[in-house]
Amino acid sequence: MNMNREEFLHKLSGGLAATCVACMAAACSSESPGPMPPATGSNPSGNSAGTTVNLDSELKNINDFVAKSSTIVIRTASGNAVTSFLAFSSVCPHAGATVEYNNSTSSFFCAAHGSSFSGNGALVQGPATKGLTKLTIEITGSTLTVKA
Repeated sequence: MNMNREEFLHKLSGGLAATCVACMAAACSSESPGPMPPATGSNPSGNSAGTTVNLDSELKNINDFVAKSSTIVIRTASGNAVTSFLAFSSVCPHAGATVEYNNSTSSFFCAAHGSSFSGNGALVQGPATKGLTKLTIEITGSTLTVKA
């Protein structure tokens, strides 16, 4: 069979389009989360034990936050009491990507698949099926330490 250039390109592009649609559907399915951006920080395993914050130089104002070593620590009230802070794992429970904190909305968002979480770590919208992992805080002097 003899095929002209226009017919050839039409058949080729139709096959490529079908392949692309199938790949995108697989990447967005909950069964196959696809590649994830790596967790940032010095401890990508998600084990955040030992993360420290110097309260003399960091987290001075309400709603200030720091994100390091797979944790996000937020100041929620004045004073250096444990109850003035919240700490969460920055690892999304859906597929392990890193969530970001938005201090203007007091919420968390995972750009990898669109999960969102309230300021207290509760799940707002999936595909994640549970909230962020809350971590324990200890304060000694002006050093805040996050425990797993």
